[in-house]
Amino acid sequence: MGRIRNHPSLAAEGGRPPAAKSDFWHEAPKHWKWLGPPLRPVAEDIGFYTAAINEWVQSNGPPRVLLLGVTPELYLLPWPKGTGVLAVDRSRPMIDAVWPGPKDAVNCADWTTMTLPDGSRDIILCDGGMEQLQYPQEHGQLVRILRRVLSDGGLSIVRLYALPSQWESPETVLRDFVQGRVSNMNILKLRLGMALQGTPSEGVARKTIWNAFHAAAPNPDRLARQLGWSAEQMHVIDAFRDYPDRFFFLTVADLHQLFCSSPGGFQLESVYVPSYELGERCPTVVLRRRALASD
Repeated sequence: MGRIRNHPSLAAEGGRPPAAKSDFWHEAPKHWKWLGPPLRPVAEDIGFYTAAINEWVQSNGPPRVLLLGVTPELYLLPWPKGTGVLAVDRSRPMIDAVWPGPKDAVNCADWTTMTLPDGSRDIILCDGGMEQLQYPQEHGQLVRILRRVLSDGGLSIVRLYALPSQWESPETVLRDFVQGRVSNMNILKLRLGMALQGTPSEGVARKTIWNAFHAAAPNPDRLARQLGWSAEQMHVIDAFRDYPDRFFFLTVADLHQLFCSSPGGFQLESVYVPSYELGERCPTVVLRRRALASD
């Protein structure tokens, strides 16, 4: 990995840390070790990121990078020498628990209110974080900010948790779960959340996912023994209990509309679909910022 050059002047941008919407992100670090694929990137996803980044670097040199979130795997990508990396995450507990880089390279702020200088970043990465934003208002706000912050021709690379082309019912997901046809809790949370969502603008509350789980598994410890899961893994979903925060799952077409039409300012370069379980719902989408007449 090449040396990463940080920009303290940029790390100071972004305004005051946002007030917490709930206590969920204070509890999330406790469950980080159980967060695995497809909710964290694996080697195949890293390969997609690296291929897109290397193509840009070959023509432009070391990039100025913005990470949306503190995903360690993104910071630890094989960046070329001279790369400047800044991360932005709204959760101080998550920053303190999982950020592997220097403290002056991460800013505690909300993505939708970042105040980074215009054209100050060349590549922006987000791994599975778009569903945390309210659709379409907060998504639109973020696209406008990314368009402003990126240099002409800069890349926005997003691994999306995308809705499937064919909807499956919550009953189908839960039946598969209790009958041992769901391999781990990460798969269950993603499938069940998408199945319970009505529309992208409605989203689905974390507590709704937990309630559906608990109705199907009122004795999770006994079910864990039956399935061969550890009790700790089974209870990871308890982090969702009572929390009203909502996920807003989109389709790739929704993302394309946001970035390329309204608000727009980007063109779609490529879509990578991984081969692992549920990979079709975890595509990596590469978008290039277009030079606009109003810029």
